[in-house]
Amino acid sequence: MNISYKQKVLVLILISVLLRLFLAGVLEFGNDEVYYWLYAKYPDVSHFDHPPMVGFFIQFFTGNLYFDSELAIRLAAIIPSGLSMYVVFLIGSYLKDSRTGFIACLLYCISIYGFIISGILILPDSPLVLFWLLSYYFFIQTIPNTPEKKYHVKLLLGFLFSGLAIYSKYQGVYVLFGVCIYVLFSNRKWLKNAFFYLGFIFPLTAIALVFYWNYTNDFVSYKFHGNRVSFFSSQFNKNSFIREILGQFIYNNPYIVITLVLLLIAIWKKKFHFSKNYIAFFFYCSFPLILTTIYLSISRNTLPHWSGVSYLTFLPLIATFLSERKKNITKRLSIGIVVFSVLMITTTFVINNGLFLPEENSVQKEKLGRKDALLDMYGWEQASEKITQVFKEEYVSDLPIISNRWYPAAHIDYYIARPNDMKVYGIGNLNEIHKYYWINQTYSELGDEVLYITDSRNFKNPETLFEHSYSKINLLRTLPIERSGVVVKYVFLYKLSKV
Repeated sequence: MNISYKQKVLVLILISVLLRLFLAGVLEFGNDEVYYWLYAKYPDVSHFDHPPMVGFFIQFFTGNLYFDSELAIRLAAIIPSGLSMYVVFLIGSYLKDSRTGFIACLLYCISIYGFIISGILILPDSPLVLFWLLSYYFFIQTIPNTPEKKYHVKLLLGFLFSGLAIYSKYQGVYVLFGVCIYVLFSNRKWLKNAFFYLGFIFPLTAIALVFYWNYTNDFVSYKFHGNRVSFFSSQFNKNSFIREILGQFIYNNPYIVITLVLLLIAIWKKKFHFSKNYIAFFFYCSFPLILTTIYLSISRNTLPHWSGVSYLTFLPLIATFLSERKKNITKRLSIGIVVFSVLMITTTFVINNGLFLPEENSVQKEKLGRKDALLDMYGWEQASEKITQVFKEEYVSDLPIISNRWYPAAHIDYYIARPNDMKVYGIGNLNEIHKYYWINQTYSELGDEVLYITDSRNFKNPETLFEHSYSKINLLRTLPIERSGVVVKYVFLYKLSKV
């Protein structure tokens, strides 16, 4: 019995979801993930760092945090990612055939950004990718000169999902920008369609909600991101530029990036024959974000995953290119997925057991672990168990906890305060405590005694931070965090008193 490509895609999605469920269940939260958990715990119209959709996703998939394990919370990334894979299949199938859609899905599974960053880690990218691709899927169906059935409905759905993409992450505006550029330069017939203008209600509503929140909060988000992504600067940041280029190359898989370059060359040399309108639409909606992040990296610190959704958008077009030139491409990509999966599983064992990692010998307890980036996702469960025991011994579980930055405050909040029904306050300026500026306002005033928790990866001396606020600062415990019998960092618990 021949298995259809649609059935193969569904099996592929199921396997990928199961693998991601395993990875999500054995890894602790990273700094950003545990921070976005706060979006679900303290929902709002928008937030300091990003729009609120990731928080809504967490609330939906956890029953408003009724289930609050790492695995349950990461369902808000894993399930949407599975849906995103199917949308990529639909786009590829629409462009050419179901085999092309299947190839696009295979490519998705070897993308670190698609499979892990937006597919396992709970970040704003998870809803962004799903809504961006859905928007794309409906928009491309309105491109043909002879519109298909339900043309107007698809046009409105494209705008609806573009609005939801914007309400997920600011980068979502680029799909709307691409549509506008496409209409102006390649398909002005849309300008004669009243539904084209009606569709803007959805993205403008998303923008209005974010704008309203910022209006009531002195436009703090715009000021914060304006400092991060200024378009005008004469200073060259070599490290950021190199990190961005290499990061895009690695995060999106070298094979995908190189194939995209070969596709561009083939288009330029007119060796890839495909609808000019479709190619234009792909380029207008995807390249602006890629080029923007590279440009910003010249003078500012950027992160390579900022443009990841653009590379995922190119997958169906890349699949079309490969399907015409590589007869055995599905077999090769399937082997690549197996290798990629083995590497991911191996990485989890490295993180949790420290295999193959050199020991860090720091003479200062306060600096141990700073060179080990993998500790972002390890050690807080162990710290929770040890500190909870200290709380019982010292009778201090009724005191609030303070922290000087949003990280490790969010880790402390999730792994230590949450199971002990305690409160965490952020003490510092807005750029340091982020969401905690608003969380503090939901709590009562701090009393005369508080706890201060930090670890050696983020250590700040409380005597320097709080010397003017608290007259007594006592170190209660220094707790070693071990990995495979080796101490990899320390957690410090202080009690601070005003009298």
